[in-house]
Amino acid sequence: MKFNHTITILFLCLLSIEISAQKPQSFLGLSGGVAIPQNDFASDDTDSKESGFAKTGFGFKVTYDYRMSYNFGIAGVLIINSNPWNDEALFDGIIKDSILSNQLSISKSNWSTFGMLAGPFLYLPVNDAISIDMRMLIGFYNAFAPEIIVSGTLANGENFSLRLLKYNGIGFVWDLGTTLRVKITDKKYFIVGADYLSSTIHFKDIDRADDNGQIITESFSQQFTTISVMAGLCFTF
Repeated sequence: MKFNHTITILFLCLLSIEISAQKPQSFLGLSGGVAIPQNDFASDDTDSKESGFAKTGFGFKVTYDYRMSYNFGIAGVLIINSNPWNDEALFDGIIKDSILSNQLSISKSNWSTFGMLAGPFLYLPVNDAISIDMRMLIGFYNAFAPEIIVSGTLANGENFSLRLLKYNGIGFVWDLGTTLRVKITDKKYFIVGADYLSSTIHFKDIDRADDNGQIITESFSQQFTTISVMAGLCFTF
């Protein structure tokens, strides 16, 4: 009987030590920074349907990390990016067409993307005040194309206006990221992190302009790849 009591007390002590060693157990982070487009998303090739004409923009991220053991846990991330359209490259591509003059005006909005992801993360403490997270996430990504209106004058003096309709699509996304966490107070940390995110989205029955400036309906896929560098605050509980 005494042996059973001893085992029970020992187990409770070990459990208490394990729970204490995991503190803090949960992290809620808010951060913002730059979203840098890569590959096709950043391409300004007017001859390619996959070109995104995206420029470096702003990103915002909400993260929730829950430590299930000392070094491992589950992370959930909500990420929003806004990337300006490269109208200078579009302008240069359009005026290569001999039927257009250089009296063009381009009005546009930004690329807007929104993602919800989850997956495992590795918690690596450096000391009592500093830790590093490494995570691998998957989820869904929603992309909203900018609305673009190109107006100007043809070489024969005739005015024209071309409106490229805004559209959106949803696709699978994966993300590799890391976060450096530095303690400010017992409940607050400064965080800085980087993410490499990639998604391929299929757009169906979209109105687009062909090489002759005519609006046609077509389906196509586009890749969205960004490198994000963000900083902010993290709260523990």
